[in-house]
Amino acid sequence: MTRTRWALLIAGLSLAGCTSQVDGEALPGPTSGPSEQAIASSTGLIGNATTLDPCSLVDPVALSQFGTAQRPDQEAYDYCWLKLPVDGSTVAVRFGLLERVRGNLEAKEVEPVGPLRIFEENPAKDRCARYILFSDNVSLIASADTVDTPGTTVPQLCSITEKTTTTIAENLIAREIEHVTYPPSSLGSFDACNAVTVSLAQVPTLPAGEVISYPGRHQCRWGQAMVPSLTLRFVLGTPSTAPSVRYETIAGKQTSVYPVDIPGRTLCVAEVRHGTGREMAQVVVRLTPTSPATACAAAQAVAAEAWGKLPA
Repeated sequence: MTRTRWALLIAGLSLAGCTSQVDGEALPGPTSGPSEQAIASSTGLIGNATTLDPCSLVDPVALSQFGTAQRPDQEAYDYCWLKLPVDGSTVAVRFGLLERVRGNLEAKEVEPVGPLRIFEENPAKDRCARYILFSDNVSLIASADTVDTPGTTVPQLCSITEKTTTTIAENLIAREIEHVTYPPSSLGSFDACNAVTVSLAQVPTLPAGEVISYPGRHQCRWGQAMVPSLTLRFVLGTPSTAPSVRYETIAGKQTSVYPVDIPGRTLCVAEVRHGTGREMAQVVVRLTPTSPATACAAAQAVAAEAWGKLPA
C-alpha cells in the first residue's frame, strides 16, 4: 500500500462515505411487506457480517470490459480492493464496507437492482461511489478512485463503480458470496467495541457516549463528528516505517506511534502487529488542531487498554 493511500485510509477520508451515522430517524424506504423487507435485509442476504469475505462479492473478471483487474494483498477485513489499470492510470476499486445508516443518505437514488436500493454520491474528479441500501438501514459502499495516480483523469470511474455495485447486488441476491472461518486467536472475529472502555477519558473532549459500531465489528468509533473522535480498527498489512514513527512498548508489545499530517486536525496512530501474519490493530485519535504530543499521548493510553484485551 502506498503511503498516500495509507494516510487517507487512516484519516477516514476514502473509506467511509456519507453513511457515517448521525442522529435522526431511519432512512425511509418504499412501502413493502415484512417478507419483502426481510429478503432485502443485510442479515437476510449476508448472514454473519463479521465473517463475510468481502472479496467474494466481486470476481475481478466482472470488470474485464475496463481492463485486467488484479487482487493485491488486502488492507482490511471490512472491505476488498482491486487494482485496475486503465489508460495509464491505476484505479483502486474498493467495496464491501458495511455501515449502519442513521439520518439522510447524502446521495442520489438511482435505478434499483432487484429489491436493493442503490444510491450514487455526487462524483468527484478522482472518485465515484455508490451505496447499496438494505432494508434494515445498513449500507454497503463501492467506490473507484485514482488516489495512487494523482493528476490523472479516468472518464470511466463512475462506470466502473456502477458495474461493481450492480455485480455485488446481483451476487447478494443470488447468495453467491463466501464466509471466512477465523481461528480463535485472530482479530477477525473480535469485536473492536469491546476492547476500549476505561481509557476513553484519556482522549481530550471525546464524547465517549457516542459509540458507532459497524456490522462487521472489525472497527469501532467513539465520537460522531470527525473531531474529536477515536477509532479502533483491525487491518491487514505491516506497521509503518515512516521517519516520524516512534517505537514504544505498550502492554508488553512493540507499538508504532506516529502523527499523520491532515489539514485542519491533529491525528495520531498507535498500531501493533498481532501474531506472526499481517494482522494489525490500530488506534486512531483525531483532535482539533493541537500538538501531536497530546494526540499521541491519548492514542498510547487507549492502546494500553486495547492491546491487553486482544485475543491471545
